[in-house]
Amino acid sequence: MRWRRAERPTPPRLESRLDHEGEGGEQGRANVSEAPREWDDDRLAAYEEAAVELCTCVTSAYDGPGGWHDRVWAAGWAAMSFLEDDPARARFLLVDVNGAGRRAQARRDRLLQRLADMLDGGRDQLEDPAAISRCTAEIAAGAVYATLLGRLDGGGLEQGKALLGELIYLAVMPYLGSRAAEQELLVQPLR
Repeated sequence: MRWRRAERPTPPRLESRLDHEGEGGEQGRANVSEAPREWDDDRLAAYEEAAVELCTCVTSAYDGPGGWHDRVWAAGWAAMSFLEDDPARARFLLVDVNGAGRRAQARRDRLLQRLADMLDGGRDQLEDPAAISRCTAEIAAGAVYATLLGRLDGGGLEQGKALLGELIYLAVMPYLGSRAAEQELLVQPLR
């Protein structure tokens, strides 16, 4: 699928339909005083397609060789590359979905659960994996998402790979401890 590069994206197969219906207006975060507007089936399908592409890319990187920490870095690098490659698609996946109603947000939540699945592997790094719960991975995934959302909502992910150390810090700190996680902040990506 080709994405139109724009500040507020509309998936291409919806462009003509939305323009015809006059619904191609402002997207993004929902106004708190308004109920979220449900996406139609076409827009949900476009979201699902983009989400599958992202998950395939990230899972492939995470499933590679190495220990958990290296695989988290590989997955983070793959995700950031995917998001940087097409800012309109990144905004569609991470920002626009927030004002899109229950069905779209349920799909977004599945993405976050997949991220939490990867991060939950960090419990195996602990002497006692039962010492922390799955909820820790969900919180870390939420922190990563909130950071990305803030960057995208504030303009974009230019220099996104420079942000990767901060995101990895958020992801690994509950499992490796703050001292080890602080080392992630010192990593500078190759350009």
